[in-house]
Amino acid sequence: MKNKTSFKVIIAAFVILLVSCASTDYVENDYEKNVALLKNAVPYTTDTTQNLQKEYLVDQTRAEQIREYFKTNSSLDLDAIAASQKSTWEKALDVAVFVAKNIPHNNQKEMLVERNAITLWEYSRRNKNGFNCRWHATILSELLLSIGIRNSFVTCLPYDKDDGDCHVVNIVWLPELNKWAMLDCDFTEYVTSSDGTPLSLQEMREYIQAGKDFTVNILPGFEDSWVAKPSGKKYLQAYWAKNLYWFTLYSVYAFDLEGTLNPDGTRTYSNLYTCLVPPDYDCTYLYKGDYRTSNAQAFWAY
Repeated sequence: MKNKTSFKVIIAAFVILLVSCASTDYVENDYEKNVALLKNAVPYTTDTTQNLQKEYLVDQTRAEQIREYFKTNSSLDLDAIAASQKSTWEKALDVAVFVAKNIPHNNQKEMLVERNAITLWEYSRRNKNGFNCRWHATILSELLLSIGIRNSFVTCLPYDKDDGDCHVVNIVWLPELNKWAMLDCDFTEYVTSSDGTPLSLQEMREYIQAGKDFTVNILPGFEDSWVAKPSGKKYLQAYWAKNLYWFTLYSVYAFDLEGTLNPDGTRTYSNLYTCLVPPDYDCTYLYKGDYRTSNAQAFWAY
């Protein structure tokens, strides 16, 4: 039953991501309120009752298949990127730019039951209008895993239970810096500190709580996008203040996290869907799985 319950949660989250707000004015109008919610959030704990150690289950045969598929069916040479002398972050940016340039942000018009790098790419070739943030983060995650870059796609959610607008991005592990970095190929952005260091989702949350500013950076090639304009960057500051209250991710590194269905209608890793919330926040209105924690250190572990 645990798998079936978790799968229903994932479907519910997917449905929420398809909802478009009639107006986004409320995001900026509620900026101060959302900052206050983060500042007043009950601190995370060091609770260790749940073992959230992540498993690395990346199938190397599947990784090779993905690299070969994209070399044959697109302009993306993942082997060349992997073999380059670029840093992990530079490689991740190259792949994110490829995804962003080829797949615009949109709310898809049809449901894909099997969602992985190849099926999402094929969908994007049939439907040039693009797809949403979750699918962007899913394809980017598998492309990065195929060249050995550890990452997860993370759902970032607001405090307001009636706000159906959440966001899904990737966190990429940078071994050179021994830290996570947020990468958003859907909104074509990432965030840095004042010295240019890429920030993680947890660091972004802490910056807002401390009243510190972070810098919204635009992916190369998107300097003329709406995000690059002062109004776009202002909007994203408010958007992140809203959507950093609680998080969900899979506590496993693997392909096909939302891929092929098992005969019983579940997915292989659906029981490893994990939720990070402030200790006093009830996320059961959306998340009914077995893995809820307020231990940020365990949740964001490498």
